[in-house]
Amino acid sequence: MVKIGFSLQPQYTCPNSQVIELLREAGFSAVSPVYSPDLDLNTLANLATKNNMVIQSLHAPHKNIPYLWQPQEEISAETEKNIIKCINACAEYQIPIMVIHGWQGLIYTFPTAPLNFSAFDRIVEHAQEKNVCVAFENLEGEEYLEALLTRYKNISQVGFCFDTGHDHCYPHKLDFLKSFGERLIMTHINDNLGLRDKNGVPTGEDDLHFLPYDGNICWENTINRLKAAPKQDILNFEIKKRSSSNAEEDLIYQKLTDQEFFKTAGERAKKIAKLYEE
Repeated sequence: MVKIGFSLQPQYTCPNSQVIELLREAGFSAVSPVYSPDLDLNTLANLATKNNMVIQSLHAPHKNIPYLWQPQEEISAETEKNIIKCINACAEYQIPIMVIHGWQGLIYTFPTAPLNFSAFDRIVEHAQEKNVCVAFENLEGEEYLEALLTRYKNISQVGFCFDTGHDHCYPHKLDFLKSFGERLIMTHINDNLGLRDKNGVPTGEDDLHFLPYDGNICWENTINRLKAAPKQDILNFEIKKRSSSNAEEDLIYQKLTDQEFFKTAGERAKKIAKLYEE
């Protein structure tokens, strides 16, 4: 059966050492942390090895990602520098994939003028030099994702990260898996309740990152779409014990202990993995 992975979030009461052990006990074989300068990757890598797990990916910092499209390099320099550091960390610890956002922001106007790819060109070039794959993730700003994956379509080390929750709750015209599925190299599997505003206005609070089957995604349809893409060795689950929403009805895991949450996460992930293998 396909292996299952877990996107680490800094939101648990127990230390990373215990988190890794609980994830292993729940059946996970891989972890994918979010990069930050203070992330102790050396300790995390040792913990993963000790528990017979791998680090599947690093998620690049997404703060100020829109700055990368600015023509003035003094505006984008700090954001670009942090992403370059993330690539270097991937190379140092032999982490094969860096996940990156191509845009950040629900309210935007896609420009009619030619896009400035210079920062992304340098990022992709550096990733190639370091033998790290870059996975662009679907979020809001689908036009930016399409532009990036089109520009780098002939670069084998540039691929697609499919987030099931973003696909469900953010308005978009593209069928991401149909358009980019042949370049799938990473998944962020999670559930939510779709776009909930009666006027169709998206908010960040719709991106709940629930466990599969706690929202209203049709998993049979979603997994069938995934099956049409290249077979994944590891299905990664980007699920959170606490989402960005503070609404009481969205805090459905707040009474669970970390151990209970990871155990349930493993059960749901295995259910999805079984569906994927059928």
